[in-house]
Amino acid sequence: MAELGRVPIIAVGSGKGGVGKTTVAVNLALALGARGMNVGLVDADLYGPDVPRMMGLRRRADTSAITVFAAQGSPGARLEPVRRHGVQLVSAAFLLGESQAFSAGGSLAQLMARRLLVDTAWEDLGCLVVDLPPGTADIQQFVFGLRGRRAFVLLVLTPQVIAHQDVRRLIADLARYRAVPLGGVENMSGLLCPRCGETTALFPSAAGEDSVWTEIPKLASIPFSPQAASDADQGRPVLVTRAIPEHVAAYERLAAEVARRLDEDQGAA
Repeated sequence: MAELGRVPIIAVGSGKGGVGKTTVAVNLALALGARGMNVGLVDADLYGPDVPRMMGLRRRADTSAITVFAAQGSPGARLEPVRRHGVQLVSAAFLLGESQAFSAGGSLAQLMARRLLVDTAWEDLGCLVVDLPPGTADIQQFVFGLRGRRAFVLLVLTPQVIAHQDVRRLIADLARYRAVPLGGVENMSGLLCPRCGETTALFPSAAGEDSVWTEIPKLASIPFSPQAASDADQGRPVLVTRAIPEHVAAYERLAAEVARRLDEDQGAA
């Protein structure tokens, strides 16, 4: 079982919802796994836990109770991750029916996040990719503030000004913690035509002082593909189908850069 205190955390965050953060987290985990890393993927977006469905897993049965804390050594104290496409996965969606919501906030949300990250029986992890909810609330504060470790934060945003503005707020919040911004992914950078392969703009792009690319490096630009979106809804991530070469190449470059940064940090430790 992995000692989580030694495992690097890659937190995938965004300033606002709807920018494709979960899609990036899923495909980054798969791309890192394809590089030979033993990857854990935590779906810490308790209020919209969509990672399992994107990985082809669903729980339709409702539940009557959820354990948010269990004493060490007690029955059920350790969660068992599910292996899917070579990635170890844990999510609040495994504890709820897909039509049920996790409605607790504050300390209860942090206890649930702790249960998913710390109280899971991970096996020989090389890194842990954590899909965060949007914004800067309770779960982000827990992940960024974990004792004895730094979280490396990958920021996901779309080209428009409002997405850049909200990510800037998240970047400012990171200064309170030991969290290190790795850089950003510009998702939905354009619309990829399924017939001709040309990319056209979906949004007006932030420029000048409105752009966060003066503060963090842009690590990948990923155009919107209707086929990739449809496949994701059916539990077929693009790193599994490999149906969109532009996406595959972008995620492979992203994984290579993330792995390089982790190696550099480990060498400096």
